[in-house]
Amino acid sequence: MNLHWIDWAIIALTLVALVAIAAYATRYTKSVADFLAANRLAGRYMLTVASPGLTGGACAFVAAWEATYSSGLPPLWWAMIATPVGLIIGLSGFATYRLRETRALTLAQFLEMRYSRSFRYFAGGLSWISGVVNYGIFPLINARLILYFFGFPEQLHLGGHPVQTLPLVMGSYLLISFYIACSGGQISIMISDFFQGVLVMIVFLVLMCFLMARFQWNDLFAGLQLAPEGKSMFNPFQTGNVEDFNLAFVLIGIFSSIYNIKSWQGSSGYNSAAKTPHEAQMAGVISQWRTVAQALCMVLIPLAAYAVFHLPKFAEMAAPIQSQIATIADPQIRQQMTVPLFLAAILPVGLIGFVAAVILSAAIVFDSMYLHSWGSIFVQDVLLPIRNKPLDATTHVRWLRISITGVALFGFCFSMLFPLKDFIFMFFALTGAIYMGGAGAVILGGLYWKRGTTPAAWTALILGTVLAFGGMLIQTCWQSLIAPMALHLWPDWQWLAAHQEKFPLNGQWIYFYAMLASSLSYVLVSLLGPRQVCDMDMLLHRGKYAVREDQVEAGDALVVKRRTLGEILGISREFTRFDRFVFWASFWWSMAWWGIFLVGLLVNFYRPITDAHWSFFWWLKIWFFSLILGIVCTFWFLGGGIRDAFRLFRDLKAEKVNEKDDGTVTEHAISSQEGPNVKATPDK
Repeated sequence: MNLHWIDWAIIALTLVALVAIAAYATRYTKSVADFLAANRLAGRYMLTVASPGLTGGACAFVAAWEATYSSGLPPLWWAMIATPVGLIIGLSGFATYRLRETRALTLAQFLEMRYSRSFRYFAGGLSWISGVVNYGIFPLINARLILYFFGFPEQLHLGGHPVQTLPLVMGSYLLISFYIACSGGQISIMISDFFQGVLVMIVFLVLMCFLMARFQWNDLFAGLQLAPEGKSMFNPFQTGNVEDFNLAFVLIGIFSSIYNIKSWQGSSGYNSAAKTPHEAQMAGVISQWRTVAQALCMVLIPLAAYAVFHLPKFAEMAAPIQSQIATIADPQIRQQMTVPLFLAAILPVGLIGFVAAVILSAAIVFDSMYLHSWGSIFVQDVLLPIRNKPLDATTHVRWLRISITGVALFGFCFSMLFPLKDFIFMFFALTGAIYMGGAGAVILGGLYWKRGTTPAAWTALILGTVLAFGGMLIQTCWQSLIAPMALHLWPDWQWLAAHQEKFPLNGQWIYFYAMLASSLSYVLVSLLGPRQVCDMDMLLHRGKYAVREDQVEAGDALVVKRRTLGEILGISREFTRFDRFVFWASFWWSMAWWGIFLVGLLVNFYRPITDAHWSFFWWLKIWFFSLILGIVCTFWFLGGGIRDAFRLFRDLKAEKVNEKDDGTVTEHAISSQEGPNVKATPDK
């Protein structure tokens, strides 16, 4: 085993703290709205520090390390293309603000309000299927990471019989996730996630400093220079032979981030938990600063591993690690565990215990969020609409817990049976596309276009599902079934012979074509089909439909003339002076890096940038600024998060329970079922 008793003590204390915090938070769960969305009382820092969606959990650690070890730094460069887009989305509260204004507890509840109840059935069920299948590999990847990083043997002998360790590890950590999700719902999840988020911020800051002290930047860059021609690990203009994590992968990801900004419901409890729409918007503004130290570690760890495994000066360090990696028979697992095993080998006693605690807690809290989200969605958006009768709060919460149990059992069984044969990110893209291929058009059209129709929503979602799911089936069966049958029928087909080992479109491209086709179909069917108009004021609770609890008193004086840059980006009278400071700091910091990106494109067009200049650029971006900002932001979010945690408990204690606030749509006036009879109002 890799761990000292000191490391095991750290891990044990972390687990005890997680369970104790979840148990304590349970006493504040008094209603269905508490269980589903913490009764919409979370502040911006609580949302940002607690949300595992920003860290992605332990499974995302493996996926990010796998991708960076394979492709290096060029994807980070090309991702800078989207800086203005991501910036405007985050600062303006695009989709986030409006979705919170609808006061829907789940996305499908909004879809019923905007389109129809039957569409809610279909969309809710489809979202649930896509989500649970996407979640299906999380227990597998998490358990493998725990197994290899902690140094557990692959088999244990119990009563003289060999027993596989993987299912034991998987079942053990899933039980804790299940307890957190079921005990107090979103309140227990949010408080546990907040504790884990604080732990991640501190440990990754220490880990970042350790890596910088252990490895020199010149050595890391020298390792990157050993990549073959056309597959540069540092020069984004010399990556023509990269097949998967290339420019196209980044561009499709950028398009998806806009198109599906609120489609994915893996964190549905957080989507509805903000105290006000303004707090949801500010959480989006500050979220980019929260992960500075973590983002640096996600890059530094695989870069250090690559240098150690490829540079002769590290041969002595690399030999025992490579020997351990070589004992893994499956090439896909060996690829996924290369970086985690390297990290476990270089960390000292104590620090490896804290990193192990981060990995384990990240697996637990992220799975608890997913169990809660997909379990809730099945009840709220599939069972209850079909039943069409309200439930008392006790029975309602019992149904939610039973559904969460079913999701946990599915994740365990799916992970034990499904053979993952592709990059983790590709599996995420493909399974997510089952729902998100068409959901983006439906959601954004419903929030921003009053003439989007119910038939258009049906068409877009069905088309996206057919294209994405069909692509998944073809990709899965290509090598074993489809390609051999086609070659048998057409043995002289050269294109097929060249691609018989792997389907030429990866999950990301299949996803893109599904999104494109769905968007076009939504617009065309809305324009060419029956005319329908939605009352957007009623949908968004504006004007005479405004809800007092969602209003925020204006901060210190703010005078914004119409059509100023601040107004266009989303500044309103709800912004305090500090809100405006954070807003503009985020804006100009991101725009400065985008300016550097544009200058780099222009310079390289006239004269290729030298390796020395690329080395300095990546050192400045990754090594220098990330260290300074990581320290500042860690202390900033710790203070704000602790303040929000106390405020959350105070507000939950004083809340008045509303038994009718359970996600049931009782007002159908804004449903497009009423079509032309709905009064048209100007969109604001």
